[in-house]
Amino acid sequence: MTKLKDPILRVEHIEKYFGDLKVLKDISIDVAESEVVVVIGASGSGKSTLLRCINFLEYAQKGNIYLDGEHIKPHNKVLNRIRQDVGMVFQHFNLFPHMSVIGNVIEGPIHVKGMPKSAARELGVQLLEKVGLGDKAEVYPEMLSGGQKQRVAIARALAMQPKVMLFDEPTSALDPELVGEVIGVMEELGKEGMTMVVVTHEMWFAKEAADRVIFMDEGVILEEGTPEKMFTSPEHGRTQEFLSQILPQEL
Repeated sequence: MTKLKDPILRVEHIEKYFGDLKVLKDISIDVAESEVVVVIGASGSGKSTLLRCINFLEYAQKGNIYLDGEHIKPHNKVLNRIRQDVGMVFQHFNLFPHMSVIGNVIEGPIHVKGMPKSAARELGVQLLEKVGLGDKAEVYPEMLSGGQKQRVAIARALAMQPKVMLFDEPTSALDPELVGEVIGVMEELGKEGMTMVVVTHEMWFAKEAADRVIFMDEGVILEEGTPEKMFTSPEHGRTQEFLSQILPQEL
């Protein structure tokens, strides 16, 4: 497992409220460069909110976030750059329907990073090839399957050349037969050294691709460890209960 001595991402004592409801309760996580961390737990446990706080799509009321050693404050002038450095892939693909696939991929590099269009297009084509969609550059999202749309969304996030990738249940909106093609791309990214924090219900991805698995319940981290430890000998009763419901053959 990757050592956590010098984390590229550090989350310290994050607390998040929606009105009077406390959805994140003193969450702290370190993520090393090139580490794949998978966050699991029941719906409503705070997993997606945590990712949104890391990327400042939501603002935590308490706590600190550090990226590559830099303390990020939610209103400072580097926030847009931080969002470039922390890519995010959502449940629903959020592609621009009026743009071609390549247009979706290169929009950010051109208009946010100021990359020349020719260079952005060259990068975009490479990334589409990487996710197995090199032949779909000129088609529009409505012509793609859900799995293809999600792979375009991954290519779009990669086009910003982020330091960390966040995945918020990227397969939950897909038909079962399309899940594998998206997970396959994510597995390859992990093997290539992309730092990833993944919220998912795909336990086989956690088993195969994660360096570390974190179990969240009701806004807290109850347990974490290697996939082997978490799936064969979880310590906390709530972790055991959750896993026994989805992996009855394993526990």
